[in-house]
Amino acid sequence: MTLPAVTFAEKIAGAAYRPCPYQLPGGGTLDTYFDPYRLAGDPELLTETAAALAGLLPADTEALAGPALAGIPLVTAVSLHTGLPAAFLRPAPKEHGTWQQTEGADLGGRRMVLLDDTARSSTSLLHSARLLRMGGARVCTAVCVLDRDAGAATLLADHHMVLRALVRNPDGTR
Repeated sequence: MTLPAVTFAEKIAGAAYRPCPYQLPGGGTLDTYFDPYRLAGDPELLTETAAALAGLLPADTEALAGPALAGIPLVTAVSLHTGLPAAFLRPAPKEHGTWQQTEGADLGGRRMVLLDDTARSSTSLLHSARLLRMGGARVCTAVCVLDRDAGAATLLADHHMVLRALVRNPDGTR
């Protein structure tokens, strides 16, 4: 990372945090919204974020994977930064062409790290990890930009995964 951690976290928060209500998929709401597309849409910040995320990867990482939509620019940027191959996960199998749910790098037997923008309860990260594991990947680590400290680390640990994050719940909301 080129900036001290606190300054970098503030830079991410300044670019991507929105003080407005956000409805969660399960119906709950948050007081603030972390907008990963504001981060991904800023080439300088995305480059810095990719370098910082790369610093959280285990040394034995062989490939990266990211779920659509917010994980795709992050995994692509980290792939470019590290030279590691990348796979991309669709929410559902493609309904034409190859009918695949996982695209990009071959998963078979590789030690992969799952990258995404945020972790809250982590059910979506767990779903992505299961897809990768069904494809033959070995997934033991998930890396995100923001961990909202709402149970993600515990849920992933229950499924033999470690969660690493650049920023942990900087605004106090879950």
